[in-house]
Amino acid sequence: MRKYVVVISILIAFYLDTVFFRLIGIRNFAPEALIALFVSLGVLMGGASAAAIGIGVGILIDIVANRFVGPSAVYYAAAALAGGAFYNKFYADNVIIPSIIAAVVTFLKEHISLIILLFARGRLPSYVMTVLTHILPSALLTGALCLGIHTVLRAVIFSPQRRRDIDNR
Repeated sequence: MRKYVVVISILIAFYLDTVFFRLIGIRNFAPEALIALFVSLGVLMGGASAAAIGIGVGILIDIVANRFVGPSAVYYAAAALAGGAFYNKFYADNVIIPSIIAAVVTFLKEHISLIILLFARGRLPSYVMTVLTHILPSALLTGALCLGIHTVLRAVIFSPQRRRDIDNR
């Protein structure tokens, strides 16, 4: 059951990233649904297993949609490992921790992309305006999206399962 829900949630997050946010007109600053999902999976499943899924999904996305193979896999694995640092901690039920982690990971991802853009093109119109109009809103929206994703995943997949008691047959 968990496998199917994880696969369906990855497909929904991919749809949100590629189609839905563009349909509603968010182009300059869109939340990163897959990063929010992998942070949440890292907190709920553990960093290693969520990072393995993130590497697989990232390589698949890079092969299909990007010119270079590897950057998305690194971003998703890093998001899962950052979330996995809080796996089995006493505040794993708190939705604020994954939200903050998702916002920070998105903030760092956008800065790394900005540095790569600087090396490729050599100029930047205004760093402050780029941070204020693109990077910061993307990070905040990703953190807000992670609140919902973490709440839904925790309730659907990782709720305490009902076990049959051997004495009560």
